[in-house]
Amino acid sequence: MGARARLARMILLALLAAAAVPCSAPETHALDFWEGSWDVRDGQSGEIGGDNVIGKILAGCALRESWTDTAGNRGESLFYFDWSKKKWKQVWVTTVGGFKEKTQVDAPAGSIRFQGEVPRRSGGVALDRTTLTPLEDGRVRQVIEQSIDGGKTWTKWEGLYSRKKAQCTSAEHRQMDFWLGDWDAVVKARKAPGKDDWVQAHGSNHVTASDNGCTIVEDFHADGPGAPWTGRSFSQFQPKPAKWRQTWVDENNSYLAFTGGLEGKDFALYGEARNGRQMRMVFANIRPEGFAWRWEASLDGGKTWRPELLIEYTRHEPRP
Repeated sequence: MGARARLARMILLALLAAAAVPCSAPETHALDFWEGSWDVRDGQSGEIGGDNVIGKILAGCALRESWTDTAGNRGESLFYFDWSKKKWKQVWVTTVGGFKEKTQVDAPAGSIRFQGEVPRRSGGVALDRTTLTPLEDGRVRQVIEQSIDGGKTWTKWEGLYSRKKAQCTSAEHRQMDFWLGDWDAVVKARKAPGKDDWVQAHGSNHVTASDNGCTIVEDFHADGPGAPWTGRSFSQFQPKPAKWRQTWVDENNSYLAFTGGLEGKDFALYGEARNGRQMRMVFANIRPEGFAWRWEASLDGGKTWRPELLIEYTRHEPRP
């Protein structure tokens, strides 16, 4: 094979690899500058208007905006890239009944703009557009405009976004970062307590960082063993007493609390002993592409542990 043929083959393989990962094209990163937790101030008065949290969801195929103003009113946006039209789109809904649907339109250099029509309660529609501009100092300017005369004149509101000061930046706060992401799970449970026969099921887990990076949020789903089940957990590192704490809740009305942290190369969280029985979870064989999770019981004060539930996690690879 000649040098030119080898180069063409390498380029083809690279293109195929990129195509195999949905939502990885450069245009799908157009809003990356807006990700994060923000304080938002009025661009004219400087008064705080609210806070906004923007983060990727669905394996990076969408962006979620969660806005709360100083009066407690909330709004949520879903942004997604319409690959058929090569444009970003936005759907916005609020707790007071407002809604907007916008599509990316031409914008000044260095900005991205969304525009659509909004029904007016008095009748007719108004043009509504939002322009986002990243600034050199790391802030973001947001200009929201409306026109009731077909775009001849516009009224506008300007907001300035400043990133919230990160509070959870120590190495200890990053100890569970290995868990972040989307996971496929193979679940194995004993058929009966004390028996060595196991049954298998499958599940998924979506694990994200929340509260400006201070909280690890788990959203678990499985099709068994037995009936399908779901649960959520919330984990935080507490500087005093230098331990991780986790709370688990699920649709079976379970409420479990754990404390722990790193143990060598593993990560373990322990529940309180009840009636001579203690439970713990162990994250073991931790690698970028996966890890093993064990749910274990001890009847002798932690001297020995017996696995009751095993989950093998593999990082999820989205498929078109």
